[in-house]
Amino acid sequence: MIVRRSRAPHRRRGLSLLEVLLALAIFLMSLVAIGGLVDFGSDQGMAASMQAAGTRLAQSKLAEAEAGAIDLTAGGSGTFEDEPEWNWSVESTPAQWPNVYDVTVRVWRETNRRYEVTISQTLFDPAQMGNGSEAQPPTIVSMLNALCVPIHRFSPVPRRSERSEWAKRPVIAICVA
Repeated sequence: MIVRRSRAPHRRRGLSLLEVLLALAIFLMSLVAIGGLVDFGSDQGMAASMQAAGTRLAQSKLAEAEAGAIDLTAGGSGTFEDEPEWNWSVESTPAQWPNVYDVTVRVWRETNRRYEVTISQTLFDPAQMGNGSEAQPPTIVSMLNALCVPIHRFSPVPRRSERSEWAKRPVIAICVA
């Protein structure tokens, strides 16, 4: 006679369908979150790039105003020749001093999102400045007066007993009146 022993039910090795679905749901949610972070990072990189380009263009337009290429009393606006998608405007208001203006340069770009940079600076009107051809050449007397420096007799530092006498020494200066 053959005797068979009954065994306890044997558990299968592996994962159940519920465990696989749960793991897959967690994985897909993390992929969606990572995709959102990648999109956010890309948008922030584009904004930084546009901010840098706008700042560079605004500084160049401010340098043009400082050099006199743009009239400070009238201001101006337009687009850049090299980058026509960027617009600019220069506005100036007289400051409290004569021939001095508070200049504001605004640069912007309209795409799916608006990028704008504004720079303000106080400038002296370059139209009021002279140029090198109007300057008077220096004379010998003015050059010597510019170099007028007192020359002391060089001697070692006096002892305490000699300080009052040392202070009475004459100062020699080379100046032309």
